[in-house]
Amino acid sequence: MKKVLFLVITMFLQISAQQSELFFEEASVQYQVPTRILKAIAFSETRGVHIVNDAETHQSCIGIPHVYGIMGLRDDNWFGRSLVQASELSGFSVDLIKSDERTNILAAAALLNYLANETEIDRNNIYEWKEVTEKYSGIRQENIKPLYSYEIFRVMKEGYTSENLTVPAYTSIDLSIFPDYVKPGKDPVYIESEDYGPAIWDPSPNFTNGSISHQFSVVHTTQGGFAGSLSWLKNPDADAATHYIIRSSDGYIVQLVREMNRAWHAVCWNGYSLGVEHEGFVDNPAWYTDEMYTASANLFNHFSVRYNIPFNLNRIIGHNQWQNSAWRTWMQTNYPNIDPTCNSHTDPGIYWDWSFYLQLVSKDTTSPYILSYIPAASTDSVWANQTVKISFSQRMKKSVAQAAFSITPSVTGVFTWENSGRTMVFKPTSLYQLGQVYQVRFDTSAVNYNNRKILGGLEFSFVTRSTAPLNVVETYPALNQQGISNTVKISLHFDTPLLTSSINQNVSLNDFNGQSVLIKNVTYTELDGRGTITFSPQVPLRYSADYSILVGSEIKNILGTSLGTAQTIPFKTADSIYVAGVLLDDFELIKNWKDPNYSGSTIGTDPNATTFTIVNEEKYSGAFSGKISYLFTGIGGVCRTFNSDKPNIGSNSNETFGLWVYGDLSNNYLEYWFYFNTSSNVIVKADTLDWTGWKWVEIPISAITGTGDKLFHSIVIKQSPNGLRSGAVYVDNAIKRNPALTDVKNEGENVIPDEYTLYQNYPNPFNPETNISFSLPENSSVELSVFDILGNKVASLAENQIFEQGTHSIRLSLSEFPLSSGVYFYRLKTDKFTSHKKMTILK
Repeated sequence: MKKVLFLVITMFLQISAQQSELFFEEASVQYQVPTRILKAIAFSETRGVHIVNDAETHQSCIGIPHVYGIMGLRDDNWFGRSLVQASELSGFSVDLIKSDERTNILAAAALLNYLANETEIDRNNIYEWKEVTEKYSGIRQENIKPLYSYEIFRVMKEGYTSENLTVPAYTSIDLSIFPDYVKPGKDPVYIESEDYGPAIWDPSPNFTNGSISHQFSVVHTTQGGFAGSLSWLKNPDADAATHYIIRSSDGYIVQLVREMNRAWHAVCWNGYSLGVEHEGFVDNPAWYTDEMYTASANLFNHFSVRYNIPFNLNRIIGHNQWQNSAWRTWMQTNYPNIDPTCNSHTDPGIYWDWSFYLQLVSKDTTSPYILSYIPAASTDSVWANQTVKISFSQRMKKSVAQAAFSITPSVTGVFTWENSGRTMVFKPTSLYQLGQVYQVRFDTSAVNYNNRKILGGLEFSFVTRSTAPLNVVETYPALNQQGISNTVKISLHFDTPLLTSSINQNVSLNDFNGQSVLIKNVTYTELDGRGTITFSPQVPLRYSADYSILVGSEIKNILGTSLGTAQTIPFKTADSIYVAGVLLDDFELIKNWKDPNYSGSTIGTDPNATTFTIVNEEKYSGAFSGKISYLFTGIGGVCRTFNSDKPNIGSNSNETFGLWVYGDLSNNYLEYWFYFNTSSNVIVKADTLDWTGWKWVEIPISAITGTGDKLFHSIVIKQSPNGLRSGAVYVDNAIKRNPALTDVKNEGENVIPDEYTLYQNYPNPFNPETNISFSLPENSSVELSVFDILGNKVASLAENQIFEQGTHSIRLSLSEFPLSSGVYFYRLKTDKFTSHKKMTILK
């Protein structure tokens, strides 16, 4: 017998996720906008991902203007200036709204509050928010506005859960208020497509009559929401349109251009191809739903059957097919009159599941089968919270596969899916009985998305453990370890899985006075029957200071065994170091940094999990940093992130080159790659990734062999024999410098600089304190002041005070100067020098 509850749980104690929930609640209370409305807009616009947008990181092949932040604010001539209006209404700067998730939510709520007042709605009537959300969208066309609000109300009714966003289901919402044409099962009197029956016809002016040869069908991604993208594609000034566009949530299709006409979607490929836009963003696979794949595959099957387009990846292609060297060669042979590289777009990106998609398009009749399963142990070795995993040769229809699963004795649990829908995971929501035999059965009713039944079922058993001790087996920092980053991510490894309810009160971080230090991002994970807790200090620790981690005696494993004796792990943070020189890259924008899969030197990696992005999760200074995520698939893997700008760092042997690097404790190798003579490569090992937190990692330029100037072109993570298979490393502030002039350690060991310099404060953004450093080549009278964005002086840190030559650091504490959240400027002024920089306070 089976007893499975379809609940949504998480093994992670993610304070950051809880903070996102608090952001929505805070905005709701402050501006009287229902929390569910705010969350549903975040779903519709970004699937709950805070998008930090620029023209390079989120370039759209249809040229749709960018959205900003988790709430999809706008600043363009088509959709309007909701970003600027939200800034004026909330008092937050545009830059802060773009970069900070909390501020983005608050600013959007301020705008919704304004629109609600303007519309004079009854705020307690959820249906009256329909008009408000349509105004918020900036969409001009009256028939498209309901498509925007429908998606908001649909997700409120059905609910949604992901790592980024949870929208509770509000099942009493009545969707009949919307016209039928916006929904599947549309009003039959509405104009249907003459080319493809399941589609709605809503024409765009952006096409050329006739003049098309149907040789290819092209998959695109909108880089925006469905309704907004549809609105844009009907804009005569957009100079872009595809034949069809497909909605993510349910596969709803609109046709914009007749198939006999040439749509403007792929530059010189237009005359030879049919184009289809798919709602979403290429860097978030949550948009590529099974419903979208199925609807799209049926449409592309129609293309292939009607126009004799073969079922292969030479003729059914992505907009990024120009990146495939084998296809370029094939095109030169078979279509020499078409330039295969006449566009530079990369949609649908690395998360589009091409093997699954082609299987659907071609109506492949191959049946799936079971590849493997866990746990395979029949002895007393399985933990009481063990997941059951069954892997299949093909992507399976989830609801049917889950119904084919049973476990005896019955256990409540939840299903999730891994490996792009090819591995089913059953996680018990209560512990198995100790020392119990469990029988798992998977019957032959399961089918794939072409409704082909599985070849053979499965039965196996396992026995749960009855006893197990609990021990701390490894920590970072280790006992009495020195030189730890003041932004360290602490990790505690246990030899058994933990009872998650016992964690909160039994893990803490204390300073040298025994006072508790606030922590963030508390996360619990399990791997191979071992539990790991990680967390970080909420604000950077003091330099050269003693701290200790305390693991309480009452922390327990899942069998109820407690640690028994509290354990204390003391450590000491590193000395301070101030780095100044020629800033080559601040990693605020993607610029010409390429995805690791761009480089032929990247080998032995999973391309879907190996990426380079600009993020605001961790940053040394400014608002963003670069993030290199990687997953090695075997041994000898290399993850190379290439920068086609190749900044010149010269050849001065007295200088160094380095980056601020946030390590991942993977023990893999970090390398910097350079060219000399413009193209001769030099590889320099910079460090082993055996730390966490921010660390300055530099190499002497003299270590780069070869003659002439050196060009920095790549950051490389190389798999080491004892390194982890996966990880994520952040990088910030690439700098060339003379270390003799810029190092200051222990804050009293001063070196005389040769010029005046005001450094970027650290940390930035900050709360509750930050350090502002500056260098003086001679004794000087110094004024160091802080100003708000209106130019009002709000803090004086030094007022005509004499400082000796050297480098100095002054701490700005919000306990002394109670400043509110926002953007500020600080200014250093002497008799011979004035400079100012921007900083941000987040509360």
